[in-house]
Amino acid sequence: MESCQTIHSTQLSARGELILTAAKDLFLQHGYDQTSLEMIISVAGGSRRSIYDEFGNKQGLLMAVIQQQVSIQTDTIASINTTELIPSDALKEMCFRFVKGLVSETLVSLFRLVIQVIPKLPEIGMLIYDKGPLKGLKPLTDYLMQLDQAGILTIDDPCFATRMLMEMIKGRIHFKVLLLPNQKISDEEIRQHVNKAVDLFFKAYQPEQPVK
Repeated sequence: MESCQTIHSTQLSARGELILTAAKDLFLQHGYDQTSLEMIISVAGGSRRSIYDEFGNKQGLLMAVIQQQVSIQTDTIASINTTELIPSDALKEMCFRFVKGLVSETLVSLFRLVIQVIPKLPEIGMLIYDKGPLKGLKPLTDYLMQLDQAGILTIDDPCFATRMLMEMIKGRIHFKVLLLPNQKISDEEIRQHVNKAVDLFFKAYQPEQPVK
């Protein structure tokens, strides 16, 4: 079974937080290649040494920006009180919040930026693949494990199930926001798509009924 770990973020100094915010804004505004460390320093203050000490280099800064957004997504999902909802509704709410964040302006812009960067810096693609968004879905994986332990669903590989569920809920919506930037994705459209996907997921993982 493939491991499914969460991202462990390093605590940044106050200067590091300023550098990270400046890097995110400048990357999204000017692109990765066109953003220099000097531009980041001019906004955030500090020095090259400040960047090297906390992020290593510009690639490290980009990874930190991505991991920050993953952490925001993770915290949003983890904040749901699943005990107050029936399992299918709890899963639908978790998935809705995930997709809502995924199609936000920040994450869409960051996704486009990364796609432009990877052909020149394939090592960034490998880092994102190994440590990127799916690693931030531990709260969802943990919840699927709870449903399995309670006998509500039968899930032999929670990490695989999480990945399959993510593909189901984001596919068409994510393509639409990427390819049709002038068309607004409404919350209602997201909910309808997510609800249908989660209903199918529940059917796929229903425990087998004993043969009478």
